Amino acid sequence: MKSVNNLHKLFKKLHVPTSATLDEQINSEILTISNEMKSNRLAISRSNFWKAIIKNKMTKPAAAAVIIAATLIGLRWFGTGAPAYGITEALELWKNAETVHIKGWSFLHTGDDTQLAKFPFEIWFDRRNGCFKHWRPHSGAGIYTSETPRYCLAVSDGEYIMETSGEIGSNENSNPPLVIFTKLSPFEQRLQIRTMSPFPAYMANLDQVKGFTQVGREQIKNKTVDIWQGVITSGVPRFIKKKIWVSPETGEIVRIFTWINAGENSIRWVALSDADTIEYDAVPPANCFNTDPPAGHKQINTKKTVIERELADGSADAKFHSCIGFTLKDGTVIYGWHANNKPEESQAHLFTDLEPGGPLPNLPAKVVGLRPYPAQESIILAGRHLTFTRKKGKFYEWGIYASDEKTPERNTFAGYEIISKYNFGPRPFFDGRPGSLGQDHELAINSEEEFDIWVRGAMAELSDDGNAPESITYENVMQLAGKIRNTFNEQ
Repeated sequence: MKSVNNLHKLFKKLHVPTSATLDEQINSEILTISNEMKSNRLAISRSNFWKAIIKNKMTKPAAAAVIIAATLIGLRWFGTGAPAYGITEALELWKNAETVHIKGWSFLHTGDDTQLAKFPFEIWFDRRNGCFKHWRPHSGAGIYTSETPRYCLAVSDGEYIMETSGEIGSNENSNPPLVIFTKLSPFEQRLQIRTMSPFPAYMANLDQVKGFTQVGREQIKNKTVDIWQGVITSGVPRFIKKKIWVSPETGEIVRIFTWINAGENSIRWVALSDADTIEYDAVPPANCFNTDPPAGHKQINTKKTVIERELADGSADAKFHSCIGFTLKDGTVIYGWHANNKPEESQAHLFTDLEPGGPLPNLPAKVVGLRPYPAQESIILAGRHLTFTRKKGKFYEWGIYASDEKTPERNTFAGYEIISKYNFGPRPFFDGRPGSLGQDHELAINSEEEFDIWVRGAMAELSDDGNAPESITYENVMQLAGKIRNTFNEQ
């Protein structure tokens, strides 16, 4: 092979002993690893590729020279057809993208899902500036009841979010479509940048690609791309099937087609969406993130009258709701939530004499546990009290959640199912309840610095004095988590 000849020349310059036998052994090892990658349909990183070569006793003496050679020659496939990027690497690249533009089609129907019509959608995503724009047809379960579906628009300029209930010309609602503003606090602005995903949750989660296989290769827009396909069976109401087109050279995802299972007792796939145009590092058009209300819309509020949003996963008026969660390196979760079905009554007495690591406060409702989903293991992280904060008369419980079992790595599951307990009989009137924790309001914390910025920052955000409790430090929490796990083992 030409690549081996080049390596042979370079080895001589580096004074590495070479021979036809060694050339053949190196070539054979690379080809073996490549074939294993193909047969197992696994994504493998470049670093793991080299580790596999180095572990081989025959190729180890020349491994350093091979690495240098690869760098100088600029090889991506080493002549074997092994892709530089698989589906896993492509999704990591996707998550870290700064700017992404997506266009495509949503498939809807008027009651018969065998008769689908397609309607356009468009997404702009600018992580650097914390901006986004989502324009899509709105429907319930893929159904629209008017001549054309009602369109929804959500735009953020980084400080304000403008959302509409329907675009001009909608026949589904005779009333003028509505527009509402949300103002983000400085902490929420930083959080939006940190948690933004170029492909929003309503387009179905892309994190769950375990078991996806490479099913083909084709040309798209002058690019040779690999086609990956699989079924997401957990963490969604119904099975989702996806076909994802990935450039093995750049790692860019260039197309995503999604189906949903519409069968009750059997599998019956119905097209859901086709994101047929995906562009990385695209330049947004002028005024792309303009939050001025569209003409013909009725404003519920204005930028001058809007109240800054409270840190919450939904309406701040809900009497039982999530605030934010954090997963630490050891799998421990810190989770802030609020529960008060009688907001006119103070809860101060319920937060006295609480101890870190002790029982949760005796609130009308409690988040007693978190369950990772989807996860192979049946794991529940049990809740204990960590601390509390108070802002404008509302009390926020910050629980610490841990398990006596080893929790899966955070990047292997989508989020947490929230396990609630109501203390006064059947579920009382709360105007909402937390159902899951993930994506927009849950962060992975990997260092003491991140702990100070995000965990203590969130507690300060929900405190009247703008400060987090002094005792809540990275070291103290990690020690407490260890003690809690020890108590599980003693039981």
